Amino acid sequence: MTSLPLAEDRTDCWSRVGVWGDRSCPELPPVVHCHNCPIFSAAGRRFLAGPAPDGYLEAWTARLAEPEERDTGEARGVLIFRLGDEWLALPVVALREVVALRPIRRIPFQAALLAGAVNVRGELHLAVRIHSLLGLVGTNGHAHTPSISSSGESKSRLIVAGGDKETWVFCVDEVDRVFRLTPNELKPVPPTLGRALARMTRGVFRSQNRAVGLLDEARLFDVIRAGLR
Repeated sequence: MTSLPLAEDRTDCWSRVGVWGDRSCPELPPVVHCHNCPIFSAAGRRFLAGPAPDGYLEAWTARLAEPEERDTGEARGVLIFRLGDEWLALPVVALREVVALRPIRRIPFQAALLAGAVNVRGELHLAVRIHSLLGLVGTNGHAHTPSISSSGESKSRLIVAGGDKETWVFCVDEVDRVFRLTPNELKPVPPTLGRALARMTRGVFRSQNRAVGLLDEARLFDVIRAGLR
């Protein structure tokens, strides 16, 4: 990863040039989200290792005591990715990280949805066949093979996602970017969408002159959970 020119430029860079800023950071496309950047991780470790600033505990106590705010309808971040010929998206809040392809080890299990187990940062997670789950299997009955860029490198990635207590990993053919989606940009699901995919899609929006289906993460995770029982 390319180093930033000055040490002071790294301070709070995520809110200036990262996903919470103007998104001009040159390292943002390859890492997708600041959560995956070593600069952000190092800042978090320094913060946790140091003493709490004056008034920090009191401020958070007051903030947590406030009534829950209602949805203001503001834009929310979604990660756009490709499965076969379909461009889809998941809310950023449902994602853990995006990582390069790595071996998926088969394990004895009866569920057809389960591809195996994969090691991500020293932790084993279940890998699911999301192509099959969404009805996007190839003509040979298997998931699409990894996509290759013009330089010969694989464009496929592993997405680590899940709820509060469960985490799953699935392979996508390409990761595009984080998109700020406003509620009025989301349109109804077209009738041409496959049945399995339509059941788990909240709606469709436009990005870079293409239609992108926004997956319903709660329903998707429910189906994965049921399919692994």
